[in-house]
Amino acid sequence: MQTIDVIINILILEESRSSDNLVVSLIDKLDNCNFKTISFKQIVQEYNTWQAALPNVILINLDKNSINKSNILLKICTIFPNIPIIFILDNEDLKKPIESQKKALDLEKVGVQDYVIRSNLSTTFLNKSIDYILQTAKMSNKLKHLEEINLHLESQAKETQKLFKTIVDSTLDLIWTIDANEKYTFLNQSWLSYTGQSLAEGLKENWRDRIHPEDLAECVEVYNSALKKCQGFKIEYRLRRFDDSYRTILNTAVRQHNEEGEFAGLLCSCSDITQRKITELKIAKQVQVERILTDIIQDIHSSLDIDLILQTATEKVNQYLSADRIFITKIINKNQLTLLFESEGGSFFTGCDLTKAKQLPNKDLIDNFTKLSQGEIIAANNISLTTMINIDSYDLPRASFALLLVPIIANQKLWGLVCVEQYLPPRSWELDEIKLLKQVAIQLGVAIKQSEMYRELEQLAVIDGLTKIANRRKFDRYLATEWKRLTREKNPLSLILCDIDYFKLYNDTYGHQAGDLCLQKVAQAISKALKRPADLVARYGGEEFAVILPNTEIGGAISLAEQIRLQVQSLKIPHINSPVDLYITLSFGVSSSIPSSGLGFYTLVAAADKGLYQAKELGRNRVVKFDLNEF
Repeated sequence: MQTIDVIINILILEESRSSDNLVVSLIDKLDNCNFKTISFKQIVQEYNTWQAALPNVILINLDKNSINKSNILLKICTIFPNIPIIFILDNEDLKKPIESQKKALDLEKVGVQDYVIRSNLSTTFLNKSIDYILQTAKMSNKLKHLEEINLHLESQAKETQKLFKTIVDSTLDLIWTIDANEKYTFLNQSWLSYTGQSLAEGLKENWRDRIHPEDLAECVEVYNSALKKCQGFKIEYRLRRFDDSYRTILNTAVRQHNEEGEFAGLLCSCSDITQRKITELKIAKQVQVERILTDIIQDIHSSLDIDLILQTATEKVNQYLSADRIFITKIINKNQLTLLFESEGGSFFTGCDLTKAKQLPNKDLIDNFTKLSQGEIIAANNISLTTMINIDSYDLPRASFALLLVPIIANQKLWGLVCVEQYLPPRSWELDEIKLLKQVAIQLGVAIKQSEMYRELEQLAVIDGLTKIANRRKFDRYLATEWKRLTREKNPLSLILCDIDYFKLYNDTYGHQAGDLCLQKVAQAISKALKRPADLVARYGGEEFAVILPNTEIGGAISLAEQIRLQVQSLKIPHINSPVDLYITLSFGVSSSIPSSGLGFYTLVAAADKGLYQAKELGRNRVVKFDLNEF
């Protein structure tokens, strides 16, 4: 027997304690062995005791009278499960074939690992038998343990697979797998519900079949790269549903491996992010709307140029709407408007002429004039093209277009309209678009009101309150501007200064109220004598007036001065105490020059003032020119 470090406990089971002592004597000679002999009857009676103290080996020593007692052996195997058993055959059974003896005793059924013939018993033989059975039992136990582990793992795998299928079939995400050849190998229930297919139908499909045509090229590139590099990816695209509608999904793919660790395809999980994309788009649009409104408000606060504000607003709004045409019009009356600014987003020609007044585009809109005046927005989707566009010179299709009219209210009245047109194809106006235009129209109304108030204040700042003509501030500003302009153009600039003769005496005679009325009449007479828009008459101070005449030579200025003198004289405003005449008269000083950077406009004023002084010295009621060269 091979050397071992532990003591082997052997249990000898016999029919009775009176059996022969051959087996006992042989075992007694073995090294490292303890043994105990007990009868079948005793071990059955003391079941609990023997079950707690397990032996290493069991020797069953039966005589021929015990051959049919298989039930006893079964009982022993129940008491001592997994304990190796050696069965000793009786000497008198040698005449029977061994296999017949084993079959008769049903040894395999009861778990007997080995048997020996009583006549062959020896210490050496018994030693080898015990050693063999222990090694066999050890290997058997290992195999049994491995089988148990394998069964456990198989059970766990089945449970895991079952759990995985339960999870993937319960999730709302679309989960599917493709192999390295791009063929479907798995589709979860959400995928089948999304596509409206059976599993068999789905597996026959190709992953490309349901991707939106506009997204397919990008997806093919990403998939091919992932399969080639054996790596995962993440991509957004539109996927067709069972009802042929498309939803935006986020596809996250991870690589799969087979048992050998080789790349076996991709596991894809697709989340429906349509609502998220819609929300993101709404947020982006809201940010864009707020930016447009902020820019317009900043323009209003930083500039009083209403034309620039209207033009900028038109362009910025159309960047958001991308309409065929957006324009701003000013209301002339109920039936007429003037086109101010437009921005065309499409290639559809409208035949717009900025120099002409345009009729409102449709009779229905004329009927809505009251609603527009009350601030109501008019949205129309089926207006005939022929009502808006002159088609005599263009071959345009007879179709309908969408029109949106947003009123611009300024100073509590309808000032104009923001008009948006969409031709090909017509569109239905979204609430966000209408809200944006409404806010823009409100801001434009504020800008218009602000501009008009500024113009009024500006007028008050440069208009003489009594005579309603330009005041000295306006005179100085305008003369400086014209001097610079005509310096560049090298054209003449003339100036007339005139004074009411003996006006202080007039006030003393008729009173200041009559004097004010006299100033007003003189100012009106001078204004009527001017024929060109560029000419400016101003109250220079007290009873003194000035006339700026751009692009006018000295001869023309003298001629105009004479017309004014006669025009005032023809008013026949009584002045009985005047040494000159019975009526109000004027004295004039005239000067003219081609402006240059070497001179200042004040030289022109000084020359005209010198001529006025000379006119008074010569007896008044006359026109005197003074040449700048005389300085």
